[in-house]
Amino acid sequence: MEFEDFKQLWNEYDRKLEASLRLNTLLLQQANLGPVKGSMRTVVRGLVVELIANMIAVLLIGSFAADHAAETRFLIPSVVLGIYAILLVAESIRQMVAIHGIDYDETVVAIAKKLERLRIKRITIVKWTLLTAPLLWVPLLVVGLRGLFGIDAYDALGAGYLTANLALGMAVIPLGLLVSRRYADRFDPSSLVRSLMDDATGRSLLAALDSLSTILRFENEG
Repeated sequence: MEFEDFKQLWNEYDRKLEASLRLNTLLLQQANLGPVKGSMRTVVRGLVVELIANMIAVLLIGSFAADHAAETRFLIPSVVLGIYAILLVAESIRQMVAIHGIDYDETVVAIAKKLERLRIKRITIVKWTLLTAPLLWVPLLVVGLRGLFGIDAYDALGAGYLTANLALGMAVIPLGLLVSRRYADRFDPSSLVRSLMDDATGRSLLAALDSLSTILRFENEG
């Protein structure tokens, strides 16, 4: 056998070996990504529940607004709540599209980056939901009392009471932001606050990230 023939044969075997290694790596990655995919399906189911609940809220608030279109004091609070609910619907859809766009044939690093961005986004949504909840209390009280019991909150509670609650809600937002920025990283991982945050942002998403971390460690060790 000539040297050139031997070299060509060696290169052919080398290409086959490289292709086999790539296939084995891909198969191993896909097998290890099973828990990640399962966790993400749980996240999607949670988003579907959120989406349905928020869409029902949009319909109910929209119906209330239509019934009180001529009454500004009821219309304005319902519009505020409606906009908030619509934003939540849009965000749920956006997150579902982002999850659907994850290609599990990509590298583990690429998948981990996408999941980390999704986790950060969900944490941000939870934070702002908690921060704005006090501000939404007054519109929710006005719409809820009127829609469920036919009670006029302005007459029953007084404009002074509602105004004071609205002012308190507005004051809570900057205070909450200050506390969040200063103490967010000081919560112990085993603390109740961190546990509640984990639940709010989705333990399944955290489990998916943990699974990816395990795969990354395995690859680095290899």
